[in-house]
Amino acid sequence: MTKPADDLPSELPGELPGDSQTDLFQDGRPLLVLSIEGLATSAIGCYGSSWNQTPAMDQIAASGCVFDRWINTQDRSPGLPVCLSNLHHWLEPWRQLGSTVLISDVSCPEDQSAAFDTVVQLNASGPLPSQPADEIDETRIAAQMAAVIEQDSLCDGDWSLMWLHTSVLTQVWDAPRSLFPIDEIELDLEPLEFPDQHQPSQSEPIDSAETIPAIMPTCEVPKLDLNDQRGGAGVHPDLVTSWMRTYGCQVRLLDLMIEILHQSLLREDVRIMIVGTSGFSLGQNGFIGHRAGPIRSHDCRLPIIISDTPPVRMPSPTPDTHLPAILKGLGNEQLDWCGPERWIGNASDSTDAIQTDSDRAKEVQTSAGWFFVRDCDESEHLFLKPDDVEDHNDVARLRPDIVESISDQDA
Repeated sequence: MTKPADDLPSELPGELPGDSQTDLFQDGRPLLVLSIEGLATSAIGCYGSSWNQTPAMDQIAASGCVFDRWINTQDRSPGLPVCLSNLHHWLEPWRQLGSTVLISDVSCPEDQSAAFDTVVQLNASGPLPSQPADEIDETRIAAQMAAVIEQDSLCDGDWSLMWLHTSVLTQVWDAPRSLFPIDEIELDLEPLEFPDQHQPSQSEPIDSAETIPAIMPTCEVPKLDLNDQRGGAGVHPDLVTSWMRTYGCQVRLLDLMIEILHQSLLREDVRIMIVGTSGFSLGQNGFIGHRAGPIRSHDCRLPIIISDTPPVRMPSPTPDTHLPAILKGLGNEQLDWCGPERWIGNASDSTDAIQTDSDRAKEVQTSAGWFFVRDCDESEHLFLKPDDVEDHNDVARLRPDIVESISDQDA
């Protein structure tokens, strides 16, 4: 079962040493953490995306560590990562190294604000744009990255930890559409025309005679049940693809801003961590949106990429509750937890099942070989992992022995 917040592991089993809070971590490099709500692995190149390009994240992954099956243990509404609610596990050593900065567009509780030397609360309550930006510097994510650059300048580069948490992918898609060049897409589609220049909202039915645009013109983040569109008359076959391109455009903007941010920092030895704190549905299970529909693998399997570590992919399921130990280890340059020896050990280990607590299901469990969900209506679903990445083939009916063994473990 998932450990409660107060019992988060202080170290990775058998790997990270149990350093005391008095260690000074004199050899630690400054760490920039970018935690992102609604970041789907399916849109990131180093996670195998064939339809979107993320060269900056891919480059970071090429020289660092990628957790291939980083599993979310708390499926919840947008908010700060659980790790930021348990700062005593890992933050104090970083404070001894230098100043610490938290920048967030999500409200920060007072106890978390007090733990960091500097807290910048970004305004996320202002009016959302109705049209995509013409230039990248007009976007919300660009303004957030500018806040990081400003804090770096105010500190004169003398900081040990800077953390930016953003929910922009779940709030507004204002990226310039030129980032996803439509003229490179081989399409046989007629231009979409609406009477009186009327643009349909995401909730309006779409006439089957009309052609879906190659990329959506709206900034509104969709939340769609594709099974209920147009009174059950069926979904236009290009709808999912168009929303994927629109989401991919926003991820491309994020990737570009990560590259610009990295080049703009005063320090040249900054290590970067990119971590998703929730997923995003792009048509899987018949839904499009953040926390849309029943919970599935795209909600639980999240990206985490760490630069300048022994380059390796960690193949086995790893719960996100290990993040405090990883943060602590990075400060002490203890990187044996992600080296080749650890990779070999992970590949052969029989990892215990990871439970995900969710208000959208009665039980969610990820193991080395299976992903199991018992929905709120008591229906049971089983998917073979890691082969069935997007949960295409529900084998619960074919493997009642596995379902029964999982139920017996929970009894």
